[in-house]
Amino acid sequence: MPFFIALLTALVSGVARGYSGFASGLILVPIFALLFGPIEGVAIAAVASFFGGLQLLPRAIKVSNWKELTPPLIAAAISCFFGVSFLVSNEPDTIKVFMGVILILAALMLLSGWKYRGPHNTYAGLAVGGISGGFLGAFGVPVGQFFALYFLSSDGDTIKQRAHIVIAASGGLTFFVLGLVTEGIVVWDTIFYGAIVTPFFMFGAWIGVRLFQIMPFSWFTKVVAWLVAATGVTLILS
Repeated sequence: MPFFIALLTALVSGVARGYSGFASGLILVPIFALLFGPIEGVAIAAVASFFGGLQLLPRAIKVSNWKELTPPLIAAAISCFFGVSFLVSNEPDTIKVFMGVILILAALMLLSGWKYRGPHNTYAGLAVGGISGGFLGAFGVPVGQFFALYFLSSDGDTIKQRAHIVIAASGGLTFFVLGLVTEGIVVWDTIFYGAIVTPFFMFGAWIGVRLFQIMPFSWFTKVVAWLVAATGVTLILS
């Protein structure tokens, strides 16, 4: 039963990733943390999200503005590597509580409809990348919603904004997985479980890409937000 839940979670989170470009980790990580333990669950989710999201990159790379993307990616790489050392050096129960709190805050941000109205320059990009990478590395919770809030308020059409979110989220996951490998957290068991759930994630992402063309983004975001909030509360109470 637990492994069936893991496969179903991978499928649903893949749909979220394919549709929005970021929301998969907000579903995948906390449920995997409950099933496999905080550190191991985070590692399995990171491996699945990394390989499962590769199919989204070719189209996103073609339409992206790399001048806008480079500062947040650099900042995310640096802060993520420093954050991973905090993740692996703390007690699992402590990490679970931090995860739950961050998930609830993320859900509130998505539900509130708040929009970033500040500048889009090098310093702003470094700030959002540093915050996103730091939280990802330290607590294992993909915080693509920060990238989403930033890029969705920039100039350009929805396709380009989503492409920026896809690349930023994928970049953050790459730095995170490398950090876990460096710390010795990604082992053969992690790769084994990741390899099993990744096809379900990829199929979900394929579905999500097609739903992007027909489903209102605001409706989808609210559903994800309530799922994230419920999972965050469960993590804190477990």
